[in-house]
Amino acid sequence: MKTHIIYCHPSNKSLTYQIKEKYIQALTDVGKEYTISDLYAKNFNSDMTEEEYLRESNYTLDTPSSDVLEEQKLLDEADNLTFIFPVFWLDCPSKLVGWFTRVFTYGYRYYSTEGKEQMKTYDNIIFIITMGSGYKDLEADGKISAIKTIFDVDRIKDKARNTQFYIYTSTSHDKITDERKRKILDDVYKIGINSN
Repeated sequence: MKTHIIYCHPSNKSLTYQIKEKYIQALTDVGKEYTISDLYAKNFNSDMTEEEYLRESNYTLDTPSSDVLEEQKLLDEADNLTFIFPVFWLDCPSKLVGWFTRVFTYGYRYYSTEGKEQMKTYDNIIFIITMGSGYKDLEADGKISAIKTIFDVDRIKDKARNTQFYIYTSTSHDKITDERKRKILDDVYKIGINSN
């Protein structure tokens, strides 16, 4: 079983980066195979071109660009997916939004008319998400459920037999303690160990 990780954070000094490293350590420690798309490290182009827009809006099956094909190949070769990212303005970073826009293309992720898309259905898709605000505030104003709707109902939809969300709140530098960081990283390690 191979897991493909889609990781998106601009800083290697972040807790999200430490989470990614701890998750990879867990997979490695138990001999699980993985690949990774570190979107900042590979400088993934998140901007949709006019040609790509026209391909999507006119529903044509022109061949996507090589960077998109590379990402789709990594998805095709994986059995499970794990997304690791922070929430900025109630969404993932813009580079990951662009990744969804460019990689989940017409003819791969969806069709507008009847027909089959090429993207497989995964046994398990995991989301490991950091958010700066506190859980109670985020839950009270509907942001936790909104995040789950954006990613599970809209972007993943029917492409996972099982979707798991691990949302770590109050992770901004002014709120988090060293003890809480250790607890989160221990938790992430267990998630990696127990992932399919």
